[in-house]
Amino acid sequence: MPGRKHGVPLAALLASVALFSGCATKPTAAGSSFVSHEPGVLTVATAFLPAPGFWEGNPPTNGFEARLAQALAVKLGLRRVRVVQVPFADVVHGKLHGADIGLSQVTPTKDRDRFADFSTPYLTAPPGVLAIQRVDASDVHDLRQLRWVIARVSTLTPIVEGTIRPAHPPLVVEDRSNALAALRAGRADALLLDLPVALGLARSEPLRFHVLGQLSGGEGLSAVLPNGSSNLEIVDSAIRALQADGTIGRLTSRWLGTSFQDVPLILTER
Repeated sequence: MPGRKHGVPLAALLASVALFSGCATKPTAAGSSFVSHEPGVLTVATAFLPAPGFWEGNPPTNGFEARLAQALAVKLGLRRVRVVQVPFADVVHGKLHGADIGLSQVTPTKDRDRFADFSTPYLTAPPGVLAIQRVDASDVHDLRQLRWVIARVSTLTPIVEGTIRPAHPPLVVEDRSNALAALRAGRADALLLDLPVALGLARSEPLRFHVLGQLSGGEGLSAVLPNGSSNLEIVDSAIRALQADGTIGRLTSRWLGTSFQDVPLILTER
């Protein structure tokens, strides 16, 4: 789900965050050192700036993935984070434009796995129903009566078409940015997103959006690395360490708000 954020100044496309000084790359829990393109710097590619709940501010130093990048840099023994904006289609295919990793709310798929390496998931990501505030639904029959918007590049589009099966043909757009524009303009009622992304948007625009519920299934959000990267095991180890010490849990509560367990489960028919 791509796209350059409209209205983002060029200064926001390239940002550096100082973490600590005087520390070179150190051996990690995986038993070797992280090899970065720029010594002492973790360069992170992301597609959406800003991305509510994930990348906020100008420069984008706040949000779940922004703070995750900073925590990863510390774990990897790097001094600072550099952020570059890269088209989503490139991120998911491992074309990171010189970045070391991609953090852009990416769900791995078999097709994407042919072109890039993916870390262990840092967030679970069942499908979440983001809807405009005046809309409500409690079961799949209610969902079918909504006006849906779907994005051609979204991995969740087949769930809308094959599982929810809307009563009215969905509005088809190119990407998430266009889908959100359709919701804001009142041309659609609902959009299926990874639940963490939907929660971030609802938290950012509470007068406009809310999360109706979550569907069963789904994968997780993972970091993207170039295909065949020697850094994959090291990044996996760092993510697991941040899960074990509670860092990721704290970031989830701070930037995404509602606990995933508090979002109602909407059962769907097979």
